[in-house]
Amino acid sequence: MPVEPLMAVCVLAPVAAFVLERVGSARISERHHSHHDTYVVPATYTRALVLMIAFMGFMGVVLGGFSLQGVLSASAPAVLGFFGGFVLTSFVLWWVTCRYKVSTFDDRMEVTPFVGAPITVRYEDIERMEWCGLRKGSGYRDLAVWVGGRRVVRLNGIVDVEQIIMCIDRFDALPPV
Repeated sequence: MPVEPLMAVCVLAPVAAFVLERVGSARISERHHSHHDTYVVPATYTRALVLMIAFMGFMGVVLGGFSLQGVLSASAPAVLGFFGGFVLTSFVLWWVTCRYKVSTFDDRMEVTPFVGAPITVRYEDIERMEWCGLRKGSGYRDLAVWVGGRRVVRLNGIVDVEQIIMCIDRFDALPPV
């Protein structure tokens, strides 16, 4: 099996992530605008993912090279397949994580989920909100928002959920503490 495509994945995916992270949007939360606030995944988190992709790509190239030279007894395609798969999976994780954002307006919020089309929720339509999932590194859990008897969106706890709740201003929809 040729190892060149696997080696290319280990090199090109980290380079692409670095370039896209560098030339992409500033990835900062935009607060206190005249008509909206936008909350995104913190840049420190996405940069950490890019560094992880780069490190694992580098390890793949080094260990794959050692395997090709016979220094390691593992086959080069197996080593590069593992690292290439890890790098590609991490790249997709980084890509969808960068996509996530919550924009709050006076009467509604627009959530761009990790995967799928943007979702608009009018504050007056919210029936209830409930905490779900595990506490994230930000200190928040996810917040499920229910409209029309079904969950329409889940606000991920990696963004500033507390500020989003303040913008929604529907404390009657939150569960009692």
